[in-house]
Amino acid sequence: MVRKVAEMYDEGAEEQPYVPAGGFKGKIKYHFEGLIPLILIVLVIVLAGGYLGLWDIPYITKAGPAKMLIIGRPSQLTFDALNSSKDLVHYQVRDDEYFGIDPEYMLSHYDIVMLDQTNSSHRPMLSRQTAEAIEKYVRKGGKLIIVGNSGIMRRDAPEVVGWRALLGDIAPVDCILDIQNIPTCLQPIRVRGQLLTIDYEHPIVEGIERVPPLQEDAYDFEVFNVATKGNEIAYIQEGTQSDVYHAKWYPGIVERRHILGKVIYFNYDPGITPAILQKTIKYLR
Repeated sequence: MVRKVAEMYDEGAEEQPYVPAGGFKGKIKYHFEGLIPLILIVLVIVLAGGYLGLWDIPYITKAGPAKMLIIGRPSQLTFDALNSSKDLVHYQVRDDEYFGIDPEYMLSHYDIVMLDQTNSSHRPMLSRQTAEAIEKYVRKGGKLIIVGNSGIMRRDAPEVVGWRALLGDIAPVDCILDIQNIPTCLQPIRVRGQLLTIDYEHPIVEGIERVPPLQEDAYDFEVFNVATKGNEIAYIQEGTQSDVYHAKWYPGIVERRHILGKVIYFNYDPGITPAILQKTIKYLR
């Protein structure tokens, strides 16, 4: 009897693997419980990607019209493009003074904010509170469109000029000084030329290589000589394709992606290219 007990506790004996109680069903339950943390991680990644717009999740990802707030006053061409896209976007137009003391709360109700003061009766100004709210909105995952030189000045501080000074480091472009030390975002340049795509894979210019599509045609643009800080999707060339060796170039469309939010800059009236504007709304919503 003593010998049998000693054999049971023999130090040299191999340890037997753990076998769950319950036979085959017990084994299934044991391994499934081990997979639960991995399944939860995958689920969180999928839902986060859908929320950030990286992919669509049927019946979960929002597919209806986006709610967009326009700060300022767009051109009639832009209004026409938006009014023909009611399946994509429902918008409201407000001036900076509309926000009162809590602009951050008001912005949180919109999927997209469009800063377009190019046709406003006021100069391209924002209050400090509105500018700070826009920056926080983007940092938290909001989508912002900036047009022309909108939002480059602070209402109560004339020494503030440029997006970095007003909106922090969220804009895809920056205002620089020219050789006479004048900010370039205060100097509109009228150009007759073409919009040419650089990033052919970007969804907002998919299938669009040149605007207007014929090489010898040209449109009238009002642009600013800004410095890019993001992905340049398209540029504006002065003249036509045959003038390429003597032409000047300006940024056309630039995007900057943040950890959560996105900002797209149009260096021209986006109503000139309604299809690109509509693709932009689909991309951001």
